[in-house]
Amino acid sequence: MDRVDTQMVGSIVTAWYPEKAHEDDNYQVKIVASGITDRNANFKTELEISVRVASGRDGEYRWEMVEHSGQNLLASTLKTTFRKHMEERTEIYGVEFYWGNILQSCADGIIRAYREGEPAIRVGDLSEETVRRDYAIKPLLIRGVPNLIWAQGGSGKSWFGLLFCVLVDKGLSAHGIKAKQGRALYLDWEEEPDLFKQRVKAIHKGLGINADEESGIVYKKMSGSLAGNIENIAKIVQRDDISFLVVDSVNASLSGSMNDDETIREYFNSLNGLGVTTLSIDHANKAGETTGKWQLGGSASKKQRARQVFELRRRREPGIDSLDIVWYHEKGNDSRLGNPKAWKLSFHNEGYYNQQDDEHQTILDMVTFEAIDIGDPNNPNFQNLSTQQMVYELIYNKGSMSAESVASEIGIIKDETFNVSFIKKIAKDSERLTLTDDGIIKLQGSEEIEWKI
Repeated sequence: MDRVDTQMVGSIVTAWYPEKAHEDDNYQVKIVASGITDRNANFKTELEISVRVASGRDGEYRWEMVEHSGQNLLASTLKTTFRKHMEERTEIYGVEFYWGNILQSCADGIIRAYREGEPAIRVGDLSEETVRRDYAIKPLLIRGVPNLIWAQGGSGKSWFGLLFCVLVDKGLSAHGIKAKQGRALYLDWEEEPDLFKQRVKAIHKGLGINADEESGIVYKKMSGSLAGNIENIAKIVQRDDISFLVVDSVNASLSGSMNDDETIREYFNSLNGLGVTTLSIDHANKAGETTGKWQLGGSASKKQRARQVFELRRRREPGIDSLDIVWYHEKGNDSRLGNPKAWKLSFHNEGYYNQQDDEHQTILDMVTFEAIDIGDPNNPNFQNLSTQQMVYELIYNKGSMSAESVASEIGIIKDETFNVSFIKKIAKDSERLTLTDDGIIKLQGSEEIEWKI
């Protein structure tokens, strides 16, 4: 039998016939296998079979689905009854498809790919230069891993998810953020499609994108759990060549309790099987409303399974149409923790007359993002930092300073006196700062991870 090219996304396996035909863009057949059960010498699956046929224009072809049915890939009927059925289905194209060989080859490839999963590889020569991870969203989200952000309600979490989707879709750099261009998918358990579209349009306008320019973002209003919908999601990822996926929000997408470790394991296993960069949007615990001590809600397994974790904190004055949002890097696998970063989100409304209700109303017209420096003691966000964070931010943003100067600036802000020896101890204990013999506090090296986009 001929070999075929296969790809597994989640639990869905796609086979292309013949092998390596993509070098000439000359695949004949594509078979997508989903809903697979592999038990007791039965390999049952739902097949979507497409053939590559002439489109009617010179030199151009299209994929046309010709069959959608359930089959047992280990049954003898695949070579007899189903083969004849496929021959009859494709007679109209005037192309001779050798379905006996095609079906057996694709069946063998699908079974092999499903049973083997990710192939085992030899580590090989360690003398070569280390391959480092790169960013999907620089300097925040690492490519190809599950990233997670959490915050109280109203902290702009979804707005950042939307912004990242727009930047990925357009391959843009803006507001200190650089995105690797690709196709974004937004899975939404929280809002409605009309609101999503309106928000994307508002972000487009804030970025100076032509209002008439189409968005390539793929949006899906969700119900049920992520794990329960994972095959359909995997089909979208494969069909639209998705590289960046947002889940809004985690708790709404779980199949069980957010406090259950097994439920969290199922969630992240589902995400990881897609093989793309993911951003999970999550909420703070409700206990913080009374205690004032905000934590990521649910099982500690969330932080364990995510590779990058950020807490977002907001500051919003009453009557002001803007949010100051600070990102705090809580966890980074294979990377050092970065310094806090902040943005101002401003919401610009447009007035209009609602004839039906006979009243003047406002509608969201534009959203803008602006990178801001929280290391400035005059920035209100600076006052919310711990003393250790204040010391670091002053040095990071202002450069080397004496311990006496640092103690003085922080003392004014906190309205209390700080012992210089206490400030020196913070610098000595910090992995990010250095204290010189003459009492000068400096950065211990570059905090920006020099990874590519």
